[in-house]
Amino acid sequence: MGSLRFGKNCIVIAIFVAAFLLAGIAAAETKTAAIGDRVPLSGKAVGYDVVYLFMTGPGVPSSGSRMDSSVSPVVTGNPNTFTQVPVNDGYWNYTWNTGKVSGGLAEGDYTVYSATQPVSAQDLSGVPYSSIDVVLYRPVTTGSISVTSTPSRAQVMVNGKYSGDTPLNLTSLTPGTYEIEVSLQGYIPARQTIPIQAGDRKEADFILQPAAPATTAATIPSSTTPQPTESIPPPTTKASLSLPLIVIGLGIFACLGNALKRR
Repeated sequence: MGSLRFGKNCIVIAIFVAAFLLAGIAAAETKTAAIGDRVPLSGKAVGYDVVYLFMTGPGVPSSGSRMDSSVSPVVTGNPNTFTQVPVNDGYWNYTWNTGKVSGGLAEGDYTVYSATQPVSAQDLSGVPYSSIDVVLYRPVTTGSISVTSTPSRAQVMVNGKYSGDTPLNLTSLTPGTYEIEVSLQGYIPARQTIPIQAGDRKEADFILQPAAPATTAATIPSSTTPQPTESIPPPTTKASLSLPLIVIGLGIFACLGNALKRR
């Protein structure tokens, strides 16, 4: 009797555990994807022909909504309000196109439920179901460029437009090619061409070289320009000096001659 009772107890416990596993929540897996990605979902539902999918998450009705509409609440007992997926050989598969959800999706944590009956989130008790957690984030569509220079405080031109002084972080750049020019008074300007794709975080470091000092030509007077000259008196010649002496001498000689005649 003891062994029989023990056997009955084991059977009861086994049935209880099986019922608990069947009606309880299967171990949830977690997937991470960008909004717009196609997220593959799958699960096991042995003995059923169809499962009823719905989701809960940010901005979604508390009862849950269809997988293709975040604003269409599911209603317990109304299969048409759920996303119905057929079961083949005990397994179901569904691809969730997060880029085509009516009402859109926000960033955050979502839970996708797969129930064996058309029941909402509040009515899952006693119904076999499983769940999958999905973390959605906004896709990165831009890039950035960190611009530095030695010396700093240089002006930065991006595709011909002034954008600030170094150090400068250029963010939210749409994919494309960017012409970066850095200039500072007294230094030779420098340029770099940088391609950007979504998610890029690039650096542009410039080492500016001093510009050569400006040269000034010495002022040299033109040879054709007449230059002022000093007035120089004509040189004194011997003839101009002896002539008065001769005249004086002749006068004196004449006077002496007259004096001798009077005697």
